[in-house]
Amino acid sequence: MTIKGHHNYLFHLKGVRGFSLTEIMITSTIAACLITGVSLIMNVIGSNLENQNTIVTKVNIGKIASKVYYDINSHTVNTYNAPSYGRTATADRLKSKFMDDIEGCTAVFCLARDGHNTIKPAYIPLDAKLDARVLDSPESFRIHLSKVMTHSQNVFKPWRGVSQFSNGSIFILSSSGFNGFIGVRSIYDIDFNQTAEPKGTYASVKRYSWNQLTDYYDIFYSDDSANESFRSLFAFHEKRIRRVFNEGNADSFKTAMEMPFYFIWWPDPSLKLTKEEMTTHGNHMGYGDLAQRTNYFFTVPIFPSL
Repeated sequence: MTIKGHHNYLFHLKGVRGFSLTEIMITSTIAACLITGVSLIMNVIGSNLENQNTIVTKVNIGKIASKVYYDINSHTVNTYNAPSYGRTATADRLKSKFMDDIEGCTAVFCLARDGHNTIKPAYIPLDAKLDARVLDSPESFRIHLSKVMTHSQNVFKPWRGVSQFSNGSIFILSSSGFNGFIGVRSIYDIDFNQTAEPKGTYASVKRYSWNQLTDYYDIFYSDDSANESFRSLFAFHEKRIRRVFNEGNADSFKTAMEMPFYFIWWPDPSLKLTKEEMTTHGNHMGYGDLAQRTNYFFTVPIFPSL
């Protein structure tokens, strides 16, 4: 390289400088923070994997319940402990299906029970002499069902006002397209099982159509008294004009101005009920007192299409 060329090379290097000590320290600090953050994230993931048994619980609900609910031959099911926000997403999906069913149906009947529901028909016979307008309450529908499907007499219980039974089924009806029959669009079963292994309450909501399980969500409440907080799954408000009949406690549920309607509650996976909450909200409405805290409270007319 000539002296002149060397001079030009040095001239171009005058605009180039190295990193200052301050810049190196800032860069090192940022890199250290990133490495520390990644390490913490990996540590949390590892801890969650190690403690998976505290999130997911194997619950013994009995072989009969497993068969009726999910058509599986097992005494146990795997579920999540409350509160579980991931399970809430599953519940929201079922809630959306429920609202779609309500919008496309002709009638909704909530039936109360204590045991398991083995009645999941696709069609329900209608007596040719029956005036369908008399099916205007859960009790009138239960009586009709007991006549055309006699084995349902041992499943569903009479109730009025507020159901005091532990479990319930929601029959969502639609047109069948056949004379003498009404179609069953879907059936939603709400069940609470007290368990001993582990001790607590297993809650589930399941959707059936054509006697097939189509969707569900479940959750486990470790407090064994939680099932008492869910005692009132349904409340039915009759037409206000029925106040002309003096019927005692039933009169307080004659509030509907035009169409009878239900209050319906589902178990909320995002809530963790304790004995203290159960005591605070332990009146005859039970879980109804928690309505302002849950996203699974529904007001449903008995005839949504009218």
